[in-house]
Amino acid sequence: MNAEIIQNIDYLEYGNFIKNNFSSFYHSVNHILFLKDLLKIKPYFIQIKEKNEIIGLMPFFMKKSKHGIVINSLPFFGSYGGIVNKNDCTKLILNELNNFNLENDILSSVIIPNPLLQNESMYEKHYSYNIKDPRLIQCLELNNKSETELWSSFEQRVRRAVRKSQKLNIFVTNPELTDDVIDEFYDMHITEMHSKGGKIKPNDFLKKIRKNFTIHRDYEIFCAKNDKKNLSYLLVFYHNNFTEYYMPAYTSESKNTQSTSLLIWNSIKSSLNRGINFFNFGGTWKNQPELYKFKRGWNATDFKYNYYINCDLQKIKEIGIDEISKRYEFFYIVPFEQLS
Repeated sequence: MNAEIIQNIDYLEYGNFIKNNFSSFYHSVNHILFLKDLLKIKPYFIQIKEKNEIIGLMPFFMKKSKHGIVINSLPFFGSYGGIVNKNDCTKLILNELNNFNLENDILSSVIIPNPLLQNESMYEKHYSYNIKDPRLIQCLELNNKSETELWSSFEQRVRRAVRKSQKLNIFVTNPELTDDVIDEFYDMHITEMHSKGGKIKPNDFLKKIRKNFTIHRDYEIFCAKNDKKNLSYLLVFYHNNFTEYYMPAYTSESKNTQSTSLLIWNSIKSSLNRGINFFNFGGTWKNQPELYKFKRGWNATDFKYNYYINCDLQKIKEIGIDEISKRYEFFYIVPFEQLS
């Protein structure tokens, strides 16, 4: 039983394996193909088969430049990667990546495990890393609870925010991802990111979503509006037993209406109707105490995890952050505080 790195994978077989084992939305076939389409590079897979059947794998993407190779499992705005196992073949998969890192001109090789697996020990034991970047996600466990049970578990300020939006006669729709919706959603995203100093997603991002996923099956758009205009949007994805809170966007004037809270509550209720057990609010940065408090108000549980990084830190410092960001856009390289 050996691990091998391949590019040409049978996506039907891969999809069945991902569907039938504990995995994240980011492992899904549609998301892998979305990244391939958006980033214009092909994915790789470390795969182990037994009796011609996949029993373990890890997807990753590789970006090359004159400075060396960067590997992410997985790249692009906090996508989780890491190993999906049917049997415990972790050591074989990680040793294959360790050997690849040794034999090639690696600038940085990063594994971002699925936080909900809480299996850090296997990366600690078997992956050759030299930097560990601690992270946190917040996830609401639905577990077949009723709307009433969930509602009563939220902090009072969350319930008050939702009620305020309802009293303002704001309502929620699930529009198709038309060109007009894409333009308005993306304009709100730009405005929001400018106000926060955040990184803007590529301008064809939502069109790539429409191309690579099926609406109402793989994802849903929630739009909060009053009788005059659209106020805010929310994009969520569905995978196995999870809802992934992926991309909210709103206008500055909509903040006082609490329309985003109404969108979240509607998306949680929709998840309940789908029989989903987990609503993942996603990652929260250390310097975002207000965002952490907001998610905590929904009774979301903390899941701590780490990015595992094998990198040439001295070389990265010599290249400089501007050049690194230009050459390896949408790839994680190293914590910024390591560069000071």
